[in-house]
Amino acid sequence: MKLFRARFAQPTIGGAVLVQEEDFYLPNEHAVRRKLRNRGLWPIKIAEQKPPLFEWMDVRSREWQMQLLRAIRFQSATASAGTALLNIIEGEEDPRRRLAFLPTRTVLKGGGAFSEALRELKLLDAATMAIITAGERAGDLKGVIQHAIEHVEQKGTQYKALIATMSWLSFDIVSVIGSIWGTQFGFIPYLKEQGTKAKDPAAVAKFEEGIKMVTIVNGIMLVLSTVIILAIIVFVLSYWRNRHKQEHFTARLMMKIPLLSTYFRNISLKDTCKLMTRLLHGKVPLAEALDIIIQSSVEPAARTYWTDCKNKIMAGVEPARALARWPLTKAERDQIVTIQSVDQLGEVYEAIAEERALMAKSGQRKIVKFGLFLLIGLSGVTILTTIYLLMLQNESFLNDLNEMRG
Repeated sequence: MKLFRARFAQPTIGGAVLVQEEDFYLPNEHAVRRKLRNRGLWPIKIAEQKPPLFEWMDVRSREWQMQLLRAIRFQSATASAGTALLNIIEGEEDPRRRLAFLPTRTVLKGGGAFSEALRELKLLDAATMAIITAGERAGDLKGVIQHAIEHVEQKGTQYKALIATMSWLSFDIVSVIGSIWGTQFGFIPYLKEQGTKAKDPAAVAKFEEGIKMVTIVNGIMLVLSTVIILAIIVFVLSYWRNRHKQEHFTARLMMKIPLLSTYFRNISLKDTCKLMTRLLHGKVPLAEALDIIIQSSVEPAARTYWTDCKNKIMAGVEPARALARWPLTKAERDQIVTIQSVDQLGEVYEAIAEERALMAKSGQRKIVKFGLFLLIGLSGVTILTTIYLLMLQNESFLNDLNEMRG
């Protein structure tokens, strides 16, 4: 299915011809032309409408998701969800959003279901759509819209917290690298150019030996830091390209990196356990909920956990036993073993998500402290080498003054 903008001629009763435009969501241009002729209209120009290059950044934002879900919740209090969505589409004034809404409008006008129409918008993720679809099947669509809103809000909050943590660590690393480069290619060449004015050969030799030693030390730090940064970039790119391959070496390495592995594991378990709670409250079947969570999981330990749980359940293992496994703690496993119903399972996973949130905050503080200590340590080495160079320069200057007095 594609978007088309058609300009056509419409004859009137008095014999005049009006030129009008209309949007269509059909498989090809021939289908648009046939539809116009069936309505007694004469096509003039039919052009495919393609979304802007930066539509996902400019139009399909998290802010629009929240606005749309809240508007549906508000208007569905007095009308069906489909009617509420159609009213929102008809009242949209932004031309870019009206273009994005066109497939959804076509589905609703054609008598399609609310979830089908919303899926054509391609704005919400799989988990949010699963919550809405399950609520529609269960006849409780108005009730699950709030769960969908909470899910989107949580994703936004968690994303901001993750970006803040990584930004702080990146700032520390960039600051250290900048100081090392500044010393190596700025301050050291400046001292070499200035040289020493001392006439004593021993003082001159000491100054040159100090410059040489500091250049070597700073150069080693520069090479090591640059190699480490490049290795991290290559690792991150490789990990992201193979993020759904549990046996890839980047996944195994990610599970062993100090601080970061524990932090990402707690973050992922917190998100996925909270999502499981919302899916279960939204009447999503357990097997379908596991599939959705596996697709949305990136962190290796969490993805392995949910995959193993699904495999055990599909093999006929009792859900309580299948879900009680690593990387959950013993206390968390003991809680799951005691469940008697799906509602209790949702409550247990909600408690696990809250506990993992606290653990993630503790890990976040540790990462920030590590970045601070790293900044202090490497900056200290750079500052000490700089002070040593200044001492040599001042010593040569004092020697020059003593020679002038003599």
